[in-house]
Amino acid sequence: MKPVPLIVLVSVAALAQDLPPRFTIPAPEPVIKKGVEPRKFIESVGRRSFILGREDGTFEAWINPVKVVRNFRFSVFFDGALEPTPLADFAERVHAGPGRVTIIHSTAAFTIRQTWIAPLDRPSLAVLLDIDTDRPMRIRASFTPELKPMWPASLGGQMSAWLEADRTFVLTDGLRRHAAVVGSPAFARASEQVGHQMPDGTALAEIDVTPEQARRHLIPIVIAGSAQGAGEARKIYRETLADLPSILAESDDYYRAFEARTTHIETPAPQLNEAFEWAKFAIEKGWACNEGVGCGLVAGYGPSGASERPGFAWYFGGDALMNSWSIVDYGDFDRARGVLEFMRDHQRGDGKMMHELTQSGALLDWTQYPYGYYHADTTPHYLLAAARYVVRSGDVDFARRSWASLEKAYQYCVGALDRDGLMSNQKAGAGAVETGALSGRVAKDVYLQGVWMGALEGFARLARATGREAQAREAEGRLQTARNALNAWFAPDKPWLIFGRLTDGSTYSAQSSWQAIALSLGGLDPAKSARAAEALSRPELSTPWGTRLFATDSPNYDPLSYNDGSVWPFVTQFVMMAEFRYHLGRAGLQHLFGVASMTGLSGAGFLTEYLSGERAQALPRAVPHQLFSSAAAVHPVISGLLGLEGDALTRRLVVAPHLPLAWKQARFTNYRVGPSTVSGEIVNEPASTRVHIEIAGPPLDVTISPAFPADTKLLGLRGNGLKPQAQASGADLHLPVLVEQAQSVDVSYDIQPAAAAPLSLTAPEPGDRAPEK
Repeated sequence: MKPVPLIVLVSVAALAQDLPPRFTIPAPEPVIKKGVEPRKFIESVGRRSFILGREDGTFEAWINPVKVVRNFRFSVFFDGALEPTPLADFAERVHAGPGRVTIIHSTAAFTIRQTWIAPLDRPSLAVLLDIDTDRPMRIRASFTPELKPMWPASLGGQMSAWLEADRTFVLTDGLRRHAAVVGSPAFARASEQVGHQMPDGTALAEIDVTPEQARRHLIPIVIAGSAQGAGEARKIYRETLADLPSILAESDDYYRAFEARTTHIETPAPQLNEAFEWAKFAIEKGWACNEGVGCGLVAGYGPSGASERPGFAWYFGGDALMNSWSIVDYGDFDRARGVLEFMRDHQRGDGKMMHELTQSGALLDWTQYPYGYYHADTTPHYLLAAARYVVRSGDVDFARRSWASLEKAYQYCVGALDRDGLMSNQKAGAGAVETGALSGRVAKDVYLQGVWMGALEGFARLARATGREAQAREAEGRLQTARNALNAWFAPDKPWLIFGRLTDGSTYSAQSSWQAIALSLGGLDPAKSARAAEALSRPELSTPWGTRLFATDSPNYDPLSYNDGSVWPFVTQFVMMAEFRYHLGRAGLQHLFGVASMTGLSGAGFLTEYLSGERAQALPRAVPHQLFSSAAAVHPVISGLLGLEGDALTRRLVVAPHLPLAWKQARFTNYRVGPSTVSGEIVNEPASTRVHIEIAGPPLDVTISPAFPADTKLLGLRGNGLKPQAQASGADLHLPVLVEQAQSVDVSYDIQPAAAAPLSLTAPEPGDRAPEK
C-alpha cells in the first residue's frame, strides 16, 4: 500500500481588508432554475477556460489546454466538529445561465450560494461564495492538483508549492514554463505542500468567516494559468481578483447581445421553444481558444475525471461543419465564417480536411498520431458547409479568398471516387462507422455518399458564384453520376436505401438513419425517396426520443452500442430534414419534439451525445454537452418546420412551413438573408391561414408556400400575392405565392380544411422504454 501523506495545516493571517468588497451578482439571463440532481452535469465555460462539474458543487478546472485541478469540493465544520461535512450534502437548487451557474446550499444555520464564473476571454476562473450565516463558519476547500494537458500531451515533472504572501497554491511543470495558481485572499490555513508528490496528494485550504465578514464581502477563489511561467500566472490571478465585477458584466453583456442578434422562435410547444434557445447557447459556448492552436469550435464538454479527456473539448471538423448549418440558420454569420476559416487553415496539403485536433496540439507532433485526418466525410462536409454559408450570407468574397482551399478539397474527394462516381471509405477513411460490428468492413456507406452529393451541389454553387462556370458544370455532371449510382442502392424488396457495400463484396441492406442525409438533400428517385422517408417512422427504427442508427431488425442491432443501435440526435436531425422535405410534417415534428424534450436529460440546457436504443436514457460514456446534438434542436426548426430558405445570392426567400393546423400561431424573428433581416408570423384559424412577413433591409423576392393537409380545398386568397398554383405531394398540399421585391408580405388563404387526425406531442420521461415493435 502507498503511504498516506501527512497533511499539515499552516496558518496565515487572513485579513478582511484583502477581500474584495461585496458586489451584486445579477441573475443570469436567461436562467434555468431547478432542484439539485447531484449526479447531473453543470458547467461554466469561457473561450480560454472552463469548469466542469456536478450539481452538488464538485468540479474540475481547465485553463486551455491544461487541467489544473480535479475533484474540487467544499466542506463545512459544524459547532466545533473535528471532521467537516461535505457542502455537497446541502445542495438544494441550481441556477444555470449561459455564462455561469450558481449552486445554492442551505441548512437552518446558513445559506451559501456558490457561483462558477468562466471569464469570456481570459485564462482564469473564479468561484464566488456568497455566504449568509448566523454563526462564525469554517469552510474547507480541497482538491487534487493536476497541471496535465489535454490528451494525449504530457508536461511531466509537476510540482506544487504554497505561497503564503499571496495565499495561493502554485503548480508548475519541471521546466517551470507552464504554471497555474489556485488561491484566495480568504485562505486562512493551507496544507503543507510536498513539492513532487503530485498528483497523489490532496491540497487543503480553510476559510474562516464571521457573520459580519459575510455581510460585507464575497469570498472569491480564483484559478489562473499561463504557459509563460508562474509570474505571469500570478499576474492573471491578481487581475482576475480585481476585475470580478467587470468580468461578470462582460459575460452578461455578451450573451445579451448574442440573444438579441440571433433568431428567435415562438410556437405553441414551450419545450421546443426552450430547447431551441438553449441549443443556441450550447453551440456558441463551444467556441474555444488557446495560444498554441487558435480559435475554433470544439465538439462538446464533459468531465474528464482522472483522465485528460474533458468530453470532446477538442476541435472536431465534421462536428463543427454540421454545427455551422445551425449557426447560419440562427444568423451568426461571423461565427460561421470563423468555423470555416479554422477548418481552412488546418487543411492537409493534399486537400483533406481534419477530423480532429486536440487543444494540446501545440505541445506535441499531432501529425504522428493517426486521428487527425482519418475520417472521409469531413472534406465533403467542408464544401457543403461553405456553400450554405455563402448562399445565406452573400459573402462571395470568402469563397474567392478560400478558392484554393475549396478546390483542393474538391479534388481530394474526386481522387477518392470509385468508378461509379461514389466516394470510397477505403480510399478516404471512416464515415458512419468507427466501432462495432461493421468496424473495418465498410467499403462505401450511404452517409458518406449523401454528404458527397451535398458537396457536389455546394461546390457547383460556389464555382458559379465566383465566375467559374466550367467547374460548376463539371461538378453538376459528377452529381448526376453520383445520383444515378446511389439510386441503385434502393433495396429491391424494402422501401429504403441500403446502408452500404462491404469490403468482402457483399451488401449490408439494413435500414439505418444514416440514409436520411442523402434523402434530405434530394435529387434521388422522387417516388422511392418519398417511400424511404415515410419508412423512417417504422417502429423498428424510430423511438419517442429519436431514431436508432440501425433498425432493430438489422443483423447487428445493439441498443447500447455506440455504432450499432443507439439513438444520436445529430443523425435524427437528418431524419427530420428528410421527413420535412418529403412533406411528412407530422413525423418530422414528432421526431423534433422528441429530441428537443431530451434537453436537460444529462445537464441543464444541453442535449447529450447519444442515448439508448431502448430507453430514454443517456449511455454512461455519452458527453452531456455535445454541440451537434444541440444543433438538432435548431436546424430542423428553421429549415424544416418553419421551412425558411434564404438565398442572398439571388435575393430570394422561401417560407414553406409544415405546421399543424392545430397550432394557432407561430412566430420567428431575426432570420437573416445577407443584409436583410426577416420576421414572420403564421396564424391558423378554423377556415384560414395567414402568413405575414416583414423585411428590414433590402427587399427580397418572397415565395409563401404553407403546407396543408392533402385534401384541403382553397376557397380564396387575400393579400399582395399572385394566384397560387397547387403543388400536391400526396402527403400534403402547397399553394405557393410569389411576391417580388417585397419589404412586407401579407397573404391569407381561405380554406376548407381536410379532416386530420389529432396531433399528440408527448415528451418521453427519462427511463421510458421504446414501444413494442
